[in-house]
Amino acid sequence: MFIFFISFTGYGQEDMIISYSRFMQKVNPSAFGINNINKTGVLYNSQGLINNNRIESQYFFGAISFDADNFSLGLDVYSLTMDNTGLVNTKPRLSYIYKIQFDNEVYFLPSITLGLGSSKLDTGKLIFEDQISLVSGYLQTESQDPIVDQIANSNYLDLGASFIVHSSNYLFGASIQHLNQPNISYNIEDTDYTLPIRFSAQGAYEFDINPYDRSIMPRYSTIYTFMNVSKMGDNYDIFLSQEAQLGSFSIGLNQQFRKTSNFGFTNIGLSVALAYENFEFGTLYNFPFRNATNTSVYSPSTIELFLTFDFSPYLRNKRGDYTRLSIDNYY
Repeated sequence: MFIFFISFTGYGQEDMIISYSRFMQKVNPSAFGINNINKTGVLYNSQGLINNNRIESQYFFGAISFDADNFSLGLDVYSLTMDNTGLVNTKPRLSYIYKIQFDNEVYFLPSITLGLGSSKLDTGKLIFEDQISLVSGYLQTESQDPIVDQIANSNYLDLGASFIVHSSNYLFGASIQHLNQPNISYNIEDTDYTLPIRFSAQGAYEFDINPYDRSIMPRYSTIYTFMNVSKMGDNYDIFLSQEAQLGSFSIGLNQQFRKTSNFGFTNIGLSVALAYENFEFGTLYNFPFRNATNTSVYSPSTIELFLTFDFSPYLRNKRGDYTRLSIDNYY
């Protein structure tokens, strides 16, 4: 059981968030600097497990641009809670993003990130072998297992680096997380369990589907496609999304494939979002998936709700234009 929690926490620290296309900074912090954004937002994620148990995640971010000095700062905080085990994982990160202009249309955004991770377990919610009475079938309230006294909080420093190259139509980037391979073991006597380096690559493309302003759809109508591919140890994660931005309204599909050393599964989901003035409200739902040939493979249902607020000073000059890739705010 103890090894399971260490392994789960190692993966859980990567996040359960699915909306990578709108919260790209979660996998590549250089996204905080795209188009000199000044923005903040919150996201709530809930995954349904077997027996009505759930894993809940909360995410907050804020980005501010210092245009005259060609850099941006980004702050995000991710928190995961699993009530039935008493698992709580929290990690705030601060990112520094520098802007380099390649030409009139292309910008390069390298960044470095410093994170402070903290994980803890409530041992009172864990069940150890010596608490189970095979004769009576009852559970003892306390465990005498010596490992209980060895379980402590896990606190660590986490370093990362990333870059993005983008124009008003395309984007590609890469990121490396856990450069220092922090130790995340709950066992105070174990210093050998480290978090593997996570390598990720991103790509996106956006194009206008109403270039002639036909009345059949809003003036600003685009298709935004996004991909993120990650590798962490033996784990692989591929996320794809296709979103139609129809003026202030957005609707999209996403597909996710994950493979560990033991299994792989696919998620398929639907997202919708609505913008009003500086605010954007959205939700995403991923449908549960069970492998018919391997009943141990189960991908739970997931629901996400988010709210963002853009306080960029020139946003009102773009009224009605909700394109995701833009360079006009750099000037």
